[in-house]
Amino acid sequence: MSIEIQAQGHNARVVLTGELTIYTVADIKAGLAQAMAQADEIEVDLSGITEVDTAGVQLLLIAKRNPDKKVVFCKHTQSVLRLVDLANLGEALGDPLVLDAT
Repeated sequence: MSIEIQAQGHNARVVLTGELTIYTVADIKAGLAQAMAQADEIEVDLSGITEVDTAGVQLLLIAKRNPDKKVVFCKHTQSVLRLVDLANLGEALGDPLVLDAT
């Protein structure tokens, strides 16, 4: 798993690549905390996520629920969409989801 943070002013873009699972969530949590300390609006690009489990989804929910920050998830991969759909968390995450017709 890798995390890339691009901060500019009050905005940050976070790009996640690899697995977002119980094995990697601690490292990702530290990176997200760093981005949230630097910016008020954070866009998290999920296009590089290859696998996600409930620990990964919990981290996304925790980031989303921070009342002082605006966190937006974008470019959801199929693995993320499947778990969000299975857990019925689309509304809780509150981001536009683009569903593939396949």
